[in-house]
Amino acid sequence: MFEDLAVHSRIVVTGPQRSGTRIAARMIAKDTKHRFVDEQGFDTRNEERWREILRDEQIVVQAPCMLKEVVDNPPPGTFIVLMRRDLTKIHASEHRVGWDQMPDGNALELEKFGLAEGDSAGTKYDYWESHEKMVPFLELEYESLRQHPLFIADHRRRNFSALQTSNARLKPLMPLAITLGRRWQRFLPMPGRVHRHRPDRRLPE
Repeated sequence: MFEDLAVHSRIVVTGPQRSGTRIAARMIAKDTKHRFVDEQGFDTRNEERWREILRDEQIVVQAPCMLKEVVDNPPPGTFIVLMRRDLTKIHASEHRVGWDQMPDGNALELEKFGLAEGDSAGTKYDYWESHEKMVPFLELEYESLRQHPLFIADHRRRNFSALQTSNARLKPLMPLAITLGRRWQRFLPMPGRVHRHRPDRRLPE
């Protein structure tokens, strides 16, 4: 499904929390045979470590907290994948895993944008849409992921944790409560042009 993205050696998958960045990054890594890097690999918000990781090649980095950075000052040679998901479904997923109740979840996301209150998911999409991108990018619809072999049906994910993307038991890099508390073109971008992956189309070459 994402084999064509293998031409990009540094791929960053970003978007709002609960928009599907982790599973999408895993799918892209599997199809491109690139190395997958979870956001925990750079402590979710450690920009210096994130940029250091992106000096490597053949990697796919999940980085929902770095949306503003990839718009304002993207690391050289990166290809950006922005996850698109309906906001009502993002909010439902936030509520299901308890992210919306974390005192430093939504608030920390908003802090980057100079806001003290509001919806971080909507804020991120507004920021993305209102700024011209400086690197090649792709907008990927969450619903299009359903055709990938790694996708788990909704009814089978009801009891999944915030970090879980498969039925395999997780071995988090740190206790879940701590993790939640801390993280909480090839086509050229053109102003006003939206690039989205459709299930019935190949990715642009």
